[in-house]
Amino acid sequence: MADTAKGRRIVTLEVPEAWFRDPEDGQRHRLFYSSLLAALADLGVLLDPVWLPRGAERAPRPDGAGDATISFHSHGRTGNILRCKEAYVSPYYTMDRMGYACFSELASHPERFADAIARQDAGRAGAFVRALAQELRQENRSKYRQPEKQDRMEPGFLFVPLQVENDSVAKGLWLDKFKALRCLVEAAAAQGSRVVLKRHPRCRSRAVSALLAELGQRPNVSLSEASIHTLIADARLVAGANSGVLFEALIQGKPVISYAASDFGPATQQVRSYDELARAVAVPAAPDPGFRDRFLFWYLTEYCVRTDDIAAMKRKIAALLDSAAGHRSRDAGRAYRYRLYAYSLADRLRKRLF
Repeated sequence: MADTAKGRRIVTLEVPEAWFRDPEDGQRHRLFYSSLLAALADLGVLLDPVWLPRGAERAPRPDGAGDATISFHSHGRTGNILRCKEAYVSPYYTMDRMGYACFSELASHPERFADAIARQDAGRAGAFVRALAQELRQENRSKYRQPEKQDRMEPGFLFVPLQVENDSVAKGLWLDKFKALRCLVEAAAAQGSRVVLKRHPRCRSRAVSALLAELGQRPNVSLSEASIHTLIADARLVAGANSGVLFEALIQGKPVISYAASDFGPATQQVRSYDELARAVAVPAAPDPGFRDRFLFWYLTEYCVRTDDIAAMKRKIAALLDSAAGHRSRDAGRAYRYRLYAYSLADRLRKRLF
């Protein structure tokens, strides 16, 4: 029998089994991987699957001296690698060479993508964003389940969505998150403006609880558990670090202030000091709707892939394979697996001890 594997490229595929069981995101991860496997099958490659434990995001991946790798929820150097993660809105996923959010090539080198963004047709971009905004509002759809019924507040407030305290993308912060929150509240109070804070649904931090209890005593501050779509719709301005809710606010056409690196930062008013943050609350920069729509359209239709878009995945993987050279040795693959589990164990111990 002929050896049909001879000469075929080998792709190392990280398999995030633990993420497949997630009650919030598991189904869409499985759908994404189903399409990913179909794309790989069409390309006629051999697969070298690696089971990915939680906590291994920081583990170094192969960086170009071997086979192509499709990684999940990781960040690091570029190389013969695509790093995949669910995007801010479903059913999209990012496939970036350096990682996700503030770790991505898009966040680190936005100038590399400027021409592609500028080439987007303004009419198509605007129509796409308006349709998506309406769809998300009508379905009350976000990354996390949103409440269906809630009392609405008087419009015109500053909305600040919070993030979990140990969020990996906190690495991108330019300002201390607690000091920035105090700055926002004080700047809004100086303008006679109200502030509505929404805690992240998975946040269990005692420090965050204490700060919210303190800020909740101020007359211009309210804590809300309402749907982010209701809060975004009624806000005059949305501010935060690099929460995905800021991306959703951009889709809904709201002006957004951000004080952390992110892959959508160019579409926001970015500030890097407390003085800048206070001034931005007092006099927000006028958004550029044309650029915002072109950016969002490009981000979701070219930078990201849909979970059902096998052809787009195939194009991205084919480009990766075209740039890859050589094959990794068996010993290198074994070391790769050990490294993932070592980082996973270290991460679990760190969370338990600290």
